[in-house]
Amino acid sequence: MGIRIEEPGAVREGLTEALAYRNGPVVVDAVVDPLALALPSHVPFHTMKGYTLSIAQQVLSGRMDAVIKTIERNVGLV
Repeated sequence: MGIRIEEPGAVREGLTEALAYRNGPVVVDAVVDPLALALPSHVPFHTMKGYTLSIAQQVLSGRMDAVIKTIERNVGLV
């Protein structure tokens, strides 16, 4: 069985359906924003340091467009 989740509001329903299925394995295909940051609720210092260095390298290499897109996509999630 396969379940595709395309909207954030459908996550609970999709996972509930997947966990309730008892006739074999289930594949959950979740569509995500490729620019969304995947961060846990608590960010360790080394993770934030690595992220900051990554952004700095992008800025210094002239890839400000990628930095701006990442910030625009994630500012509402913080």
